[in-house]
Amino acid sequence: MQGSHAQSYAQLISERVAEIPLPAEAAWFRDPEVLIAGDGIEVAIAAPVAGRPRPVLTVGERLAVEAPRDVVKGIVAVHLARVHLGTPELAGLWAPFLLGCSTIVALFGLLIGLAPFLFVGGIGLIFSVLGWRSRIESAHALRGRVHEADELAVSWVGRQSVTEALRWLAGRSNHSHLGGGRLDPPTLNDRLTRLGA
Repeated sequence: MQGSHAQSYAQLISERVAEIPLPAEAAWFRDPEVLIAGDGIEVAIAAPVAGRPRPVLTVGERLAVEAPRDVVKGIVAVHLARVHLGTPELAGLWAPFLLGCSTIVALFGLLIGLAPFLFVGGIGLIFSVLGWRSRIESAHALRGRVHEADELAVSWVGRQSVTEALRWLAGRSNHSHLGGGRLDPPTLNDRLTRLGA
């Protein structure tokens, strides 16, 4: 996209973002610097830091060009709500690796008949089970945080704007149906169902 067109679309995005009635605790996002980058429907938000007093909102070109006004408001509100609430720390990511190593060590000990290998492998298996439990709990917390962010965005811009935004994204995303398992973030369709859409 040429510079003049990018500036025009950035101005339109800024006007739409200004329509979001942000509460005092999210006031840091008022008057963001809008950048059009990439050719997709991605959105990224960077909070103000020392040396850059304004927040930065980066949107993909396709989103800037194709998305209706309410859709832009809904998408930005959802992303801002997720940034505002923060992301729970993922735990237990090491569990699959430990499970594999422990299984190999335990089987090796069983094959050659050495108790120390069986002992070490058994201890590793116990810790890998605990790691899987932590991983499942943190994934559940992440799924809950995504739904919580959707509800917070609804309180800012209304349920219709958020559901239209998620529908618009689902219709243009190759990943709207992927995932959905216990360890995956909720899909766009999961989120729409949770919102009663």
